[in-house]
Amino acid sequence: MKCFLNGMPELKLGLNDKRLFDIDSNRKTRSKLVDLDDIKFHQCVRLAKFENERVITFIPPDGDCNLVTYRMDL
Repeated sequence: MKCFLNGMPELKLGLNDKRLFDIDSNRKTRSKLVDLDDIKFHQCVRLAKFENERVITFIPPDGDCNLVTYRMDL
């Protein structure tokens, strides 16, 4: 990621994984269809928010950084 933003904006990235949710009787239930292994976040990421909501929330550092690295088995 390369950031050129001014100030300290809070950014949110959601995982676009439609297979993660099954709609059953107008309610959403999580099913574990996609596993991400060896996830490593940059220190600016709020880990609790990701664990609870699968939303990556962070205040980006200036310049270049690796926001997240992971491995995925298909």
